Amino acid sequence: MLVNMLFARFKAIYTHKFASAYSNPDEVKLAKREWAIALKGFQEPLLAYAVERTKETYAWPPTISEFLKLINTAYKAYGLIDPRSAYKEACACRVDPLTFRWSHPAVYFAGADTGWYKLKSEEERVTWPLFEQAYLKIIDRVIAGERLSVPKVVMIEDKHTLDITTLAQQIAEQMEMTEEAVAPLLYYTQKTPGSGIRQRYRELSQAKLTKLGFHGRLPN
Repeated sequence: MLVNMLFARFKAIYTHKFASAYSNPDEVKLAKREWAIALKGFQEPLLAYAVERTKETYAWPPTISEFLKLINTAYKAYGLIDPRSAYKEACACRVDPLTFRWSHPAVYFAGADTGWYKLKSEEERVTWPLFEQAYLKIIDRVIAGERLSVPKVVMIEDKHTLDITTLAQQIAEQMEMTEEAVAPLLYYTQKTPGSGIRQRYRELSQAKLTKLGFHGRLPN
């Protein structure tokens, strides 16, 4: 549907120049198929922006490569980076995302929707499609005018003597949950300090709490 709309815009903009580029129905059908493959995943607001830039840039209908370059300028117009660059940024900063200075909050939220633990533990073939889907949805929100901001870190008191009861109480108060619901997520505190298994359980608990809306950091 979007490719049909795009071709209709090109036809209106370039008139006989567009007609001469696609002289028969078979060529139009084949061209639309190639454009559909190339533009898969891009949403209408980005395509509309790129069409406006096309009118300013090209005297003849653009090639797919030329149009994709204009889409990248559309990301920049909204202060965003392209999905692939956003994925690389999220993967590079997945260990402690709340303390990183993101190029745009959309990258953080796409990483959070994908799952920081998943970005750390799963292969790219698994995480890239999930991240791309999440990022494109968030881009739509940004283009629609929504303002995003990365949550501020709320530090939990980190004392070696901090017991599970006190920690559960602190988190429960911040999350407006019961201590009984929080306590199972603090099982990692019963493992040997500094051990790999303790760190793994802590990361799992941190991921679950973050998904529930917790913006603090669990003590090691």
